[in-house]
Amino acid sequence: MKHLDAAELDRLKAMSLKIKEAEKAVMELKELGKGVPVVEKNVRSILSVTYVLKFGISDLAEMEALD
Repeated sequence: MKHLDAAELDRLKAMSLKIKEAEKAVMELKELGKGVPVVEKNVRSILSVTYVLKFGISDLAEMEALD
C-alpha cells in the first residue's frame, strides 16, 4: 500500500472530520423527523452514503495514522 505524504494525510483527516460532522447532523435530523416517512427514508439513504464515505476515507486516514 502506498503511504501518503503529510498533506494527503491532513486532507484525509479533514474529510474524515467532515464526514463525522455530517453523520452527526443526519442523526439529529433522524431524531427530529421521527414518524415522518419521507425524513426517515431519506435519512437511511444519507446514512448509507456516509457509511461508504467513512469506510473509504475515515478508515484509510486511521490506518495511515497508525503506520
